[in-house]
Amino acid sequence: MATLIALITGLAVIVTGLAVYLHHRRNGPTENVDGLLAEQAHLAQARARRAACSSIAMHSTHGLTTDDLGRHLK
Repeated sequence: MATLIALITGLAVIVTGLAVYLHHRRNGPTENVDGLLAEQAHLAQARARRAACSSIAMHSTHGLTTDDLGRHLK
């Protein structure tokens, strides 16, 4: 029983350590200007996609038109 508890505790410590490591790595500074510009472009694209698929956007349209399809497939 003690072995099982030790195994579960060890796995929990590893998962927590990886989560903390990835969180700090993700929020770290960008190394160069190219990375910063790419990051800003990705954030703007993600923001636009979230706004395009929001509940308000979906309920105030009549579905996707051919113009919308080209915009969303990029």
